[in-house]
Amino acid sequence: MKVFTVNSHIAPEQLDSMSWVRGISRLLKDANIENVKLKTAYCCTPDKKMIGEFQATDKQTLTSALNKIQFPFSEITEAAH
Repeated sequence: MKVFTVNSHIAPEQLDSMSWVRGISRLLKDANIENVKLKTAYCCTPDKKMIGEFQATDKQTLTSALNKIQFPFSEITEAAH
């Protein structure tokens, strides 16, 4: 699996940013997405931005999974080896 860095804005309706970030793995599991995993998240800036590291087979798989769980991302970049 490859590692990707994802820049995100936390959904504005989420008042508790930390709980929202902790719930990402659960959202993936509940959506039956098995080929994408959240490795770590660097959270949260005052303007509700988060940087996450995800594992996935490829960028398209990750993009589809994040769209499926309605995860608000602005950029996905494959991490260098």
